[in-house]
Amino acid sequence: MSSIAPEGAVTGTRYLESLRDGREVWYRGKRVRDVTRHPALGEMARSIARIYDLQSAPKTADVMTFESEGRRFSCSYLLPRTRDDLLRRRRNSEIWVRESFGMMGRYSDFCASMLVGFYDVREELASLNPDLAANVTSYHSYARDQDLCLSHGLHDPTMDKSLRPEQDPDRCLRIVEERDGGLVVRGARFATLAPFSNEILVAPSYPLNEREADHAIWFAIPIAWEGLKVLCRESFAEGRNRFDHPVSVRFDEQDALVVFDGVLVPWERVFLAREPAAAERLFRRRVMAWASYTSLTQLLGRLDLMIGTVHLLAETSGMSERQDIQIEIGELIAHTEMVRSALRAAEVDCLPTPGGLVSPAPLAHVRCFLPIISERLVAILEHVGTSSLVFLPTAEDLETPDIRGYIDRYFRGRGVPADKRVQLSKLAWELTGDSYGGRQQLYERLHAGDPKAITAGLYRLYDKTSAVEMVRRLLGWADEPSD
Repeated sequence: MSSIAPEGAVTGTRYLESLRDGREVWYRGKRVRDVTRHPALGEMARSIARIYDLQSAPKTADVMTFESEGRRFSCSYLLPRTRDDLLRRRRNSEIWVRESFGMMGRYSDFCASMLVGFYDVREELASLNPDLAANVTSYHSYARDQDLCLSHGLHDPTMDKSLRPEQDPDRCLRIVEERDGGLVVRGARFATLAPFSNEILVAPSYPLNEREADHAIWFAIPIAWEGLKVLCRESFAEGRNRFDHPVSVRFDEQDALVVFDGVLVPWERVFLAREPAAAERLFRRRVMAWASYTSLTQLLGRLDLMIGTVHLLAETSGMSERQDIQIEIGELIAHTEMVRSALRAAEVDCLPTPGGLVSPAPLAHVRCFLPIISERLVAILEHVGTSSLVFLPTAEDLETPDIRGYIDRYFRGRGVPADKRVQLSKLAWELTGDSYGGRQQLYERLHAGDPKAITAGLYRLYDKTSAVEMVRRLLGWADEPSD
């Protein structure tokens, strides 16, 4: 990796070309020869390329990139050593979110933030294996220099969850052989954005015991690698047009099963191996700190899109002055501003890390909150939009003279013609009842893993000292030793 000359911040053209690398991607039982031109995948690739082009656009280049050693690099890979660096990373994330309308849960800036986390724990990794720890630093430089589009493989396939990995080794990706040149792994991982990524970061999210040490491995590998196969789910974009499906056509980020069929991972790409306790301890508490922060920026983009959509639904249906409608939309705004406040609080309360970086304050409490309200957010749009989200003509209907007059008459809204009112309702349907909207809602609820496990973890890790001391003082226990 170190011998490859740095190219700096990528352009859209360079990004699209990087995907034409012979990768083994499968869709509907057929091998995809070029994801950039495939009818179910190409539009998403071009949407990402358009955002990458903003890295060199006059109005956004200084926000999305930073200068080092005479080159411009993406702020996605900026190592935040001050609070200003942290804010600079957010401003870059906001452009990614704004340009994807908050509908990409795993845009490449998110996974680049994970790599910042891997870099931050390099000293802890060095105490386990100095050679592997050095790989983290080298790989961060390589990913920054080439401006890699990354995805991640953290979650194993949903199989028989009554069995642990030691009982069914296929449940979790594992080391099956050690060679002079590296480790051979076998298994599979779910990976959103995989067909559109250059490389994939792999780490276990499942808590492992000492007998399952072969499953505890962190590494990075190109998507176009021998033995690696990407199996795509059914696309939500295929055969659709932008009028009827304004979001899914452009931003179906694709969820795929990535199969590692005896993949040799070179030593230089391995960050941690056979250390289950360290993998569990470091990943949730340290590695994901910046990715969790970035994900709130994405969430705010999605919530702002929902606020704009539901407000326009109320305005164009003549219901915006009804108090019950105002209460529904006010609730959505309240949830949004709570998330925004949490994001800003994490910046204000940022803290130095043992790895020499600046981390946002922990945000696990927000991820506990979101599964509770995720269904409610969708319900608000449905309550305001009512049947207007369902009884809709298509783009073809609007182009048919024999029936266009009826559409213009019976689908017009308050202050808007029929075509705009229909288009707005189509967007609301995509955010709620459409298969794409259902996927988005489920993805948001499970964004950080099992919601119950996250909530239980918050209780275990929360500093309860001040709260307990308050109760002890009130009850007169202050002089007694606490447990």
